[in-house]
Amino acid sequence: MQSWAEAAQCAVAVAGVIMQALVGRNDAVWSREHVASLRKICPVVSSDVSAEASAAEVEGYGASKLTVDSAVKYLQLANKLFSQAELYHFCASILELIIPVYKSRRAYGQLAKCHTSLTNIYESILEQESSPIPFIDATYYRVGFYGERFGKLDRKEFVYREPRDVRLGDIMEKLSHIYESKMDGNHTLHIIPDSRQVNADELQPGVCYLQITAVDPVMEDEDLGSRRERIFSLSTGTVRARVFDRFLFDTPFTKNGKTQGGLEDQWKRRTVLQNEGSFPALVNRLLVVKSESLEFSPVENAIGMIETRTAALRNELEEPRSSEGDQLPRLQSLQRILQGSVAVQVNSGVLSVCTAFLSGEPATRLRSQELQQLIAALLEFMAVCKRAIRVHFRLIGEEDQDFHTQLVNGFQSLTAELSHYIPAILSEL
Repeated sequence: MQSWAEAAQCAVAVAGVIMQALVGRNDAVWSREHVASLRKICPVVSSDVSAEASAAEVEGYGASKLTVDSAVKYLQLANKLFSQAELYHFCASILELIIPVYKSRRAYGQLAKCHTSLTNIYESILEQESSPIPFIDATYYRVGFYGERFGKLDRKEFVYREPRDVRLGDIMEKLSHIYESKMDGNHTLHIIPDSRQVNADELQPGVCYLQITAVDPVMEDEDLGSRRERIFSLSTGTVRARVFDRFLFDTPFTKNGKTQGGLEDQWKRRTVLQNEGSFPALVNRLLVVKSESLEFSPVENAIGMIETRTAALRNELEEPRSSEGDQLPRLQSLQRILQGSVAVQVNSGVLSVCTAFLSGEPATRLRSQELQQLIAALLEFMAVCKRAIRVHFRLIGEEDQDFHTQLVNGFQSLTAELSHYIPAILSEL
């Protein structure tokens, strides 16, 4: 396994120490602002310039090794490693720190190489942004340790950063192999296969438990109280420097103790984890220092499901395309989303919401505000579906006419079924 991002962060950390020493001595082309820019990539870089400069020399680096060329060498290494990790947004930031050095020296050949590299980097970022397949640079897992045999790890939680092709079963197998070898004859290892809340005091003595849960990074401006389902929100919008210190996971549950139930009984608990540092880091696991949770009621879940489907369609319709050559990916992704929204065979998703919450007695249990929000979400979903079908008709050729007819028929069928629960839908559409 190649930990390119972690290796790159080590190179950035060393470059940061050197840059801080040089800035502290006023002996470089860089300033405190450049150090602050580096800190956005690697938060372990200290903001205290003078203290770091002094500490570096005390630790034996020596002034002769704290040179601009040394810093550039480590920045170039970080750029190479970030490129291998396909974290091109970091590469761009690194090169922006190297360019002032070459400018001050009038090293035009090196400047030309830097700007050529920047061109390639921005083209790679553009490719990541425009791809119909969301770019994922890593996978993340929450790992809880329970059992006296774990020693200092007992009752602590960590978030692990793993390569993007590592799945839940892979990390379970890897950690099981590592920690089974540490068990003695009086202890056994057990994997907790779900994300339920663990009461360590109720676990069996003599058994060590690992609870492993897939988690998602939290964007800086993300609304954690949103009831929408999270379908890799990181892929929406532009690709930007991603330094994550918060993660979340959702756990379905019911009030009767079962994990799964009907729509009218299905609650969801959202758990948000705060790390002691941020990823990518010098290591691939960080301690969880804070954990908070909030709950969503069954009707909030249903509204969130509808809003999620609506947002997916709207994002596809509003996604800017740079040229006519981009029309084919747009058509393919639009067809995929539409088929999952209005095709006859999947109408049960929306209709089941109506059956669970808008038919007879269940509707009387909803608060007026909840009822209005649910109806509004359904009407908005159907309106966006109608608009998407019109756009689809403008994009297709003769070979897709049959598929378009299926979509129209599915939409009409869905509208007719929903009119039994929401009579106003006929006039609204």
